[in-house]
Amino acid sequence: MKRELQGKNALVTGAGKGIGRGIALSLAKAGANVCIHYRSDDDEAKSLEKEILDEGVKCLVIKADLSNFFELEAMFAKIKETWKSLDTAINNAGWDPGYMDVTTISEELFNKLSDVNIKGTLFCCLNEIDLMKNNSTGGSIINIGSVQQDTSVKGRTLYATSKGAIHSMTGQLALECGELGIRVNNVAPGYIEVERMNKSAEFNRDQVAKDIPIGRIGNTNDVGEFVVYLASDKAGFITGQTLIIDGGVSRKLARTNPSTR
Repeated sequence: MKRELQGKNALVTGAGKGIGRGIALSLAKAGANVCIHYRSDDDEAKSLEKEILDEGVKCLVIKADLSNFFELEAMFAKIKETWKSLDTAINNAGWDPGYMDVTTISEELFNKLSDVNIKGTLFCCLNEIDLMKNNSTGGSIINIGSVQQDTSVKGRTLYATSKGAIHSMTGQLALECGELGIRVNNVAPGYIEVERMNKSAEFNRDQVAKDIPIGRIGNTNDVGEFVVYLASDKAGFITGQTLIIDGGVSRKLARTNPSTR
């Protein structure tokens, strides 16, 4: 039976762990060849490459710091040399500084976060458009934002600012690229359980789940399966949208323990 993304070429940035890793595996299971980008952990990348290859698809592995323009451009040159084009791209790479009191925000921290979350995402999108513009079937670009672009908690000013920029960027690029058949959307996850949470002594899964209307924390497969849908032809009339996947938490007026966000 043909899988829904059979033979498509996909890029996932920040694929080494967490949401990016879940997305990469979901794409591979749907039949896509996957280029996995990562920044630092070689062992994580190697283990992910093996899991992707086990799905019977191709895997291209690229290490790069996307805040460095030279390395970003080199990554896309490698993709173009190897695959010629892309069918879908998921821009997941980003820096989450965690809780940051508003009085501690500095220009240095702003620049560090902006270089990855805003500049990195924008120039990935522009390079991805270039690799998709001659496709007979267009392409699908999916940015990974956050519900915190609209509804947040204290200590998240810089992070929320960057995700708000991605939301606006997505809508504008969808407008610019529609005539090329390229769709651009933004997925905004809520509370998704990833490895670093389990390492925190403060993490209490049951307590967090009480704040989520659906009664559980999200997992990386929840996001991955949604991304597969957006990348497929089934979502062919969806573009320029921010699509929330949060179990309903962003509809709540208040949360029990905001310090855990």
